[in-house]
Amino acid sequence: MARAPETGFYFEPMAERLVLVVEGSPFPTDDHWAYVGDPIEMSPELARLECATRWPGVDPDALEVEFDLDFERAVEESERRQAEDAAGLVRRATELDLDLDFLFAQAEALRSAAPEPSREATRAALDEAAEKLDSADTIGADIARAAKDKD
Repeated sequence: MARAPETGFYFEPMAERLVLVVEGSPFPTDDHWAYVGDPIEMSPELARLECATRWPGVDPDALEVEFDLDFERAVEESERRQAEDAAGLVRRATELDLDLDFLFAQAEALRSAAPEPSREATRAALDEAAEKLDSADTIGADIARAAKDKD
């Protein structure tokens, strides 16, 4: 049975039922339900008018708004769904077939493929970068030289 993705007014056009359904609750039937609006932003009267506007031939005065607010049933459904989700998670976790030896061998191969740079090589690269920054041929010096050449 389908569940409401968010709390709102839902309309079932075939039976012309307008129902307020709480998020996560199952719809009253397995038919197709269309979201009409948020009950915080829309009154039941406005929801009936919206149904008449979207589905020509629907009489807004004949529509009765059903309030599906059975809290006890919603709590039971929520607990049942959480238990099913937890059981599914455990089942999926036990179905994983990982070859840890293969994964460790791959990690070791990757570690040996790219040797770690020595301290001397790192120091030399940093010194070379510092020399470039200290030299007079920086971007700022190029801009100043271009401004002098322009004058």
